[in-house]
Amino acid sequence: MLVEVAKSIEIAYELCNIFIEHHVEMEVHADINTNPQFKSNDALREAMGYILGMGFAFKAKPEAFASSCCADKAVN
Repeated sequence: MLVEVAKSIEIAYELCNIFIEHHVEMEVHADINTNPQFKSNDALREAMGYILGMGFAFKAKPEAFASSCCADKAVN
């Protein structure tokens, strides 16, 4: 999970200048469920701290629409 978060942050940094130019707040969406019944929830606090610490807004499921749409389509 945290490797995915790290890749998302890496891409966010690559896009920063475009978003800053257009006055858009950057969000990083994590493929982590906020419901404790899901196993991914174990990584929630760590991922949130990592993303916020890097200066981005944090979104997790169900608000993380990008992770819900793209997570299973990423190529390693």
